[in-house]
Amino acid sequence: MKYIVDLQVRGSSLHIIRCMFKEEEQSSSLQSGFDPKQGSNEKLGEFLNLLKAVVKRKLESFPKCRLKNSIITGEELMREGQGSIEIRDPPTEAQQHLIRSLAKVLLHQFSSISATARTVNEGQDNLFLSLFVKKISIETMSASYVPIKLNFYEKKNLDQHIDYILDSEEIQDLKTYQESAPDEFMIYPFCCLEENKGLKSGNILTTEFDKIDLEFDEDDSLEGETLNTCLNPHGNFDIPLAKQTLNLVNMSLLPATSLEGQWEALYFGDNIKERLYSYATISLKIARFKETGNLNQQDSKTLITNNKLLLVHGPPGTGKTTLCKALCQKLSVRREFSDNFGTIDTSYKGIMIELSCSRIFSKWFGESSKNISIIFQDIEELLKVNEKNGIFICLLIDEVEAIASSRTNLSNRNESTDGIRVVNTLLTQLDRLKKYHNFLTLATSNLLDSLDDAFVDRADGVFYIGNPTAEGILQILRVCIEEMISLGIVSFHAVSSGVSFFEKYQMSLQKIAVKCSTLNISGRTTRKLSLICLSEYFRTFPVEADVFIAALAMSARKLRGTHK
Repeated sequence: MKYIVDLQVRGSSLHIIRCMFKEEEQSSSLQSGFDPKQGSNEKLGEFLNLLKAVVKRKLESFPKCRLKNSIITGEELMREGQGSIEIRDPPTEAQQHLIRSLAKVLLHQFSSISATARTVNEGQDNLFLSLFVKKISIETMSASYVPIKLNFYEKKNLDQHIDYILDSEEIQDLKTYQESAPDEFMIYPFCCLEENKGLKSGNILTTEFDKIDLEFDEDDSLEGETLNTCLNPHGNFDIPLAKQTLNLVNMSLLPATSLEGQWEALYFGDNIKERLYSYATISLKIARFKETGNLNQQDSKTLITNNKLLLVHGPPGTGKTTLCKALCQKLSVRREFSDNFGTIDTSYKGIMIELSCSRIFSKWFGESSKNISIIFQDIEELLKVNEKNGIFICLLIDEVEAIASSRTNLSNRNESTDGIRVVNTLLTQLDRLKKYHNFLTLATSNLLDSLDDAFVDRADGVFYIGNPTAEGILQILRVCIEEMISLGIVSFHAVSSGVSFFEKYQMSLQKIAVKCSTLNISGRTTRKLSLICLSEYFRTFPVEADVFIAALAMSARKLRGTHK
């Protein structure tokens, strides 16, 4: 089995380690004269390998049922392991000294062993994890099949097999052979900049810029240097956006603490999350290969079309927008398409730009299409200046039907030609930006049939997200109730055998989920079900788990169309 492990490292602890490496290298550079930055980067890479090895050994000790699509927090690791300590954020002076000392000891052990058998003393794992790990998110991958040879049944050659596939009324997947292999953990360490208390979050920076903007007249604009200082005081990339663009979009710097956990909290059928992530990653990898691969100009003209546009559609309340935001977070965390995906630091790795379609339209003729042109021109400038530093940029267009409606329908309804100009401008601008390898467009829509055919045709992948099944509702209820337990709203004490909440109440919650699925409720309504239950039956907290589950069943039974 393969597992994708997103390892969230404590920002304050990582900052201490980086400072320690820089101090050591600066001291050595005074004597030897070599570049201290290169040496500190090598030591940080060695530290990451050490961290991955310790985490891998810890995960291998867990039963497989624990590793299936779960989140393990640093608090859980501390409770489970002897030798762990509770660390403050930011750490005290004594804790900082402990972090430095332990890192030096373990790095010395780790580097003194051959590369093929690198390990450290197992007794120090729990202490090491409690100091450096904030959260571990685990996601299982689908079985990877290796087409060693095709099973042609009675077919004698490939041509006959192809004829059989194309002419058969029933579509059958090719049978392939799966290689037996031990568990494999693909570990992606990352750190959110907001975890450093001395630094500000992207949302706060954007808000501060909006306040500064009020001091200028409408025709005034900020110089690029001033704007970069407001939005990006740490200087790891450039943000050359005009004031007018910032009034039309919302910008988030990634990876963001506010988006952590959203990907794991979403549940869909048909492996939607895995397929969407694979489409996005492959699309960006192809673009990267086109940029850096061994292709001459003649070959690049015949390369497959890659628009880097993904369209997610479905009824309201199914989690389309949340899924797209969570996807951007995961892409910035794992960075499989980037040259420096194996590094970690406390700087941002990407930008998510949310286009607010409601702000695009203007009462003045031609102004709406002009607004789109201005936004895309600034995005293109943003892509140009950050193309070489590995910064990933995503444009999220929510409810895209507002600016990509069918031009045929607009003409038939005798709508103003301004709406048609908006669609034409959007299509033209998307075509201009598809050449950049670090760019991806995500669009959501509640009305796929109302979209322009040319826009839908440009999408590399079209994904439908419907209302959750009984299994999806069960998982949503589980996450919501476990969050209420952690907040102290619902009271649950594990029995002596150590049975978890979900293990004890799984059968009851399954019955509630089946009832909800027959009503065809949305994921949003499922998340509101706990609030509906509390408002109808309770006024004081905490609520005993048995009583809450019974009340939840009553609320589910009374759900009607007014809650959809």
